[in-house]
Amino acid sequence: MKKKCAAALVLAAALAVQPMWAFASSSSSSSGSDGSGSITSSTTTNTSANSNTTVTVSSSGVKTTGATTSASPSGSTIGVAVDTVTTTGQQVTTNSKGQAVIGDTAVGFAPSVAATAGLPENVVSAINEINAGKPLTEAVQTLDLTGYNALTGTHAIITMDANTGAVKTGAVEVSLYVPNLVENLANVQVLFYDNATGQWQLIPAVKVDPVTKTVAVNVPGSGTLSVVYKNQ
Repeated sequence: MKKKCAAALVLAAALAVQPMWAFASSSSSSSGSDGSGSITSSTTTNTSANSNTTVTVSSSGVKTTGATTSASPSGSTIGVAVDTVTTTGQQVTTNSKGQAVIGDTAVGFAPSVAATAGLPENVVSAINEINAGKPLTEAVQTLDLTGYNALTGTHAIITMDANTGAVKTGAVEVSLYVPNLVENLANVQVLFYDNATGQWQLIPAVKVDPVTKTVAVNVPGSGTLSVVYKNQ
């Protein structure tokens, strides 16, 4: 397992310096999961890899860049908000690559074509099953996910040293822009596969704002995430 985790970290380091495909949402009004565990898609428009630094402003006022926006295989989009502040008042800026910078950490997404490369086969299988709409209790069996549904597909997030670009670990708060987020969703959390530990975990949201469609969460490092919620 340690060798596989190390391989994933090495791959993530390589991905961190590669251009990332940008996916900009063309509509911020979208319904969430239908309650059965299937993921509803939001409308997206593909842009070129040279648009990493282009800032897109949602109708709710959230800013993302090409490098901080991702489209999952299921079609759902997600983004890390930039030009904002965390819940603790820390500034979120951008660098020359369009990545979000929070303190000494830069954050971006791996391109979809390489999001699962280097991961263990059972993890890739779980990721594919989540994106196919399979119940979370069946896709990820190492956690008690009873009652949880996926609001988004999976997205491979990378956390890097803002100065060197090397992949790093350590909790950093990111505000995820989730176009499918709607009011009255119970217990919104982030299902996260940690590349460093090789384990799935549920990370509680620091703040959920259905008005701006954002979910603030402390991610522990590079890995694969899906925003989930629990039926009331």
